[in-house]
Amino acid sequence: MKENRKNNYLIKYVVVLAILIAMTILACAIPKGIGSIDNDMLQDISNSGFTNTSFNVNYPTSGGLGQFDNGVTYVYTDPEKIDDFRAGTISRDITEVTVDTSKPHGTSQQNPYVISTLADWDNFVKRMATGTNYGSGEYFVLANDLDFDGEAFHPVVHFNGTFNGLGFALKNISCSVWQYWNSSTNSFVAMPSSVAGFGTFCHSLGALITDLIVENYEFLEIPLTNQVSSNIMRCSNVGGIVGYSTGNIQILNCHTLGIISSQTASNYGAHTSWGGLLGETFNSLIVYRCSAKTEMTSHKYGTSMLPIFGGLVGGVYDTANYNYIYDSVADLTANVSGGSTIKYIHVSSVVAITHAKQLKIENVVAETDITSSHRNASGGVAWQNTKISTSRFFNIYSGNFIGASGATKLPLYMMTSDLTCTTSNSQISNLHLVKPSSLSYQTIPVAYIYSFTSSSPAQPILHETFDDIYDKAKQDVDDSILPSKIWDKSKIGGYTPADTPVRNFLTANVTFKNLLSGGGEEGLGIDTAEYRAGDALPSPSGSYLKTNHTFRGWTTDKTGKSDPVTELPTGVFGDVTYYAVWGLTDSYVASQIKTSLSVKDNIKTIEYDSVSSI
Repeated sequence: MKENRKNNYLIKYVVVLAILIAMTILACAIPKGIGSIDNDMLQDISNSGFTNTSFNVNYPTSGGLGQFDNGVTYVYTDPEKIDDFRAGTISRDITEVTVDTSKPHGTSQQNPYVISTLADWDNFVKRMATGTNYGSGEYFVLANDLDFDGEAFHPVVHFNGTFNGLGFALKNISCSVWQYWNSSTNSFVAMPSSVAGFGTFCHSLGALITDLIVENYEFLEIPLTNQVSSNIMRCSNVGGIVGYSTGNIQILNCHTLGIISSQTASNYGAHTSWGGLLGETFNSLIVYRCSAKTEMTSHKYGTSMLPIFGGLVGGVYDTANYNYIYDSVADLTANVSGGSTIKYIHVSSVVAITHAKQLKIENVVAETDITSSHRNASGGVAWQNTKISTSRFFNIYSGNFIGASGATKLPLYMMTSDLTCTTSNSQISNLHLVKPSSLSYQTIPVAYIYSFTSSSPAQPILHETFDDIYDKAKQDVDDSILPSKIWDKSKIGGYTPADTPVRNFLTANVTFKNLLSGGGEEGLGIDTAEYRAGDALPSPSGSYLKTNHTFRGWTTDKTGKSDPVTELPTGVFGDVTYYAVWGLTDSYVASQIKTSLSVKDNIKTIEYDSVSSI
């Protein structure tokens, strides 16, 4: 018995000794960089597809919205930086926020409510339907793509807060039964007729919405609602982002692709404003670095009621002080019937009707294809009325056509208005319009002014084809007329919501280092640069490659316990440092580390490492 116990002790001693020998070899062989001790972590990772590695969402309150870990960073397109960034006085138009979980959850930008699942979205919807502040003073972030394919989508009926999409998407929404959360009955019920807006967010009293993608949505069978008020003939307003707003609203770096269609509803008893981003606003508006590809179809209207369709914005009412649209793209396909009850239509590629006192449309590529037997009262880009005191139209590239199904479609004037653009009320420069020489303009159905006439400060330069205006816009990027820090010329004329010419990708500014023994750090000869999700990260080279070392990838985890990556994962933003992860070459392991160990007197052979690489 004593002899067996002695042998067991000896075997255990040899096992421990063998492990210590192996660890000593590793320590000597990898003096610099992070070395992983888990063999499974050091296999080929080129197609691992790691995502959202920087976001761990926890739930401090059961049934509530999520929270980021302390110290996590996120970024958003900052409205306070737009003017300076466009003027070239600052290098970035985003702001980085470091999460501090000691701050009040949700009411602090440093500790926002986090939405990362479909269940979270419904909890968000319910939260906004409870009480009367509708998110005012609160911060919400989307931390994952949400796919509603086959799932019921419920819109946010009222929203007055800040929503940062972080570049993530709401996908595959199909909504034809419009319901809201009734907190009294704790159930989803039919939308009341007093709600005059429909969209991802139906109504806002003032909101900031940034960095959100709404992709492959269908907003169908828009209900007939009451007029907004007795003296404002608007109802059933729809937007890819917001249906209608009665407060100042800013939509920044948002991108949509979808369908707005209503063919079975009763005749609309007021004008309907639909937009790729925003249906109607009764207050001031800023749109920046946005895109919308939208198909709109409607045909039932009461006598003298009009469809008001805009590629980006449907209508801006006369209570608005300003309407600014910067660095955006739009592609609108509109199908409007309705018989003799419709006098004419208002359809434009940017904003169909604007009454704002100040109008700026700068750096925009937009187009419209209208199928209708009705004539269009709006210009191809916009219609403005006499309430506008100043307007500015710079660097606009547009083509807009209208005609009945099967007929030759005619080009539209770029602008129509109750107001003639003159040197005293307008700044106009570098306007480009598709107008084939073989076709005449569509005749305007009412006595509006063709805003850009021989008496205006400048007239649009006419082009034969859409390719001509695309080429001109690309050339203007090369010539720094359109800023290359915003515009990707390779995507002008063809894009998806996730990859538009103006999308702000919320990049990470990455520094690459080696982590040394004792906690020190050293550079690797790789310049700090900006990367976006999916970009390949560089590898160390030259003198930074050590004998018998193999580079495995990068990690932000100084412990070396996290899986290394070779591409920037999603959810990594702002200033970040990546550390090199090193391993040993297979040939070195095979020559230096044996897979078995003989014990004196052949008591027992102990296998302590069944793998040949580390």
